[in-house]
Amino acid sequence: MPVLNIDGLTFSFPDDWKAQKYDEWLFYRTKFSKQRNGIKGVDALAINPEKCAFFIEVKDYRHPDTKKPSGLPEAISNKVLDTLAAMIPAKLHATDLNEKDLATAVLKCTSIRVVAHIELPNSHIPVVDLADVKMKLGQLLRAVDPHPKVVSMRKMHNMEWTVT
Repeated sequence: MPVLNIDGLTFSFPDDWKAQKYDEWLFYRTKFSKQRNGIKGVDALAINPEKCAFFIEVKDYRHPDTKKPSGLPEAISNKVLDTLAAMIPAKLHATDLNEKDLATAVLKCTSIRVVAHIELPNSHIPVVDLADVKMKLGQLLRAVDPHPKVVSMRKMHNMEWTVT
């Protein structure tokens, strides 16, 4: 079972899935992100047996000193697009075979899903309007995934992995 720790959250994927923390890839950190200023990557990539690639970005706003985000949908969409752009070069030039294999598998997928996993504090004043994030992501990424998911531990919206 692939298990990833992202920002203190534990993501557990089914046994027949592939999942890796993309933003820790050697290829991303030492090669691709150096191509130009501002290149970012999603937190994780996952692939299910039906050949659907999941681009997962995680934000945890439960910590008291976390600042209110500005431009969250734009930041997430840029990370998704930058990560997509890295898949062909990673398939061709990654030196880590696990990274190369996952990039190759992503490129063989028949569908792409964008998932923003956002944890909010238990307060009456929302830090982020999740419906607004979902709507704007759908607009910004309509050519990639016109129906992105915005989930949390309490509302996983039928995602097949668990988060604790």
